[in-house]
Amino acid sequence: MARKQIVRWAPLAAADLEQTHAYLHERNPAAAQRFAQRIIEAVERLRAHPEMGPIATDLLPKNRYRHWICGHHRIIYRVEGLILWILRVWDARQSPRRLRVER
Repeated sequence: MARKQIVRWAPLAAADLEQTHAYLHERNPAAAQRFAQRIIEAVERLRAHPEMGPIATDLLPKNRYRHWICGHHRIIYRVEGLILWILRVWDARQSPRRLRVER
């Protein structure tokens, strides 16, 4: 059995998750809970199978990042050895020109 990755959240990804959850919670606490649960479940799947997300060819440098779509959100991540870095939890309805990835 393959070894699961160690998950690390970049500050921007943690802020994305927190801000979206807070926004949803003000309007619909149940929706906020579903959102957080779906993201956590997706990250757990990526942790077990980090190569399942396609390479994010729209992000530079090319071939450095992968992504996974979860509802309206795009989880941007990178694999470094045994570490799975969650870099962004980006609302894919926003302009991709505003997307900034750091790590």
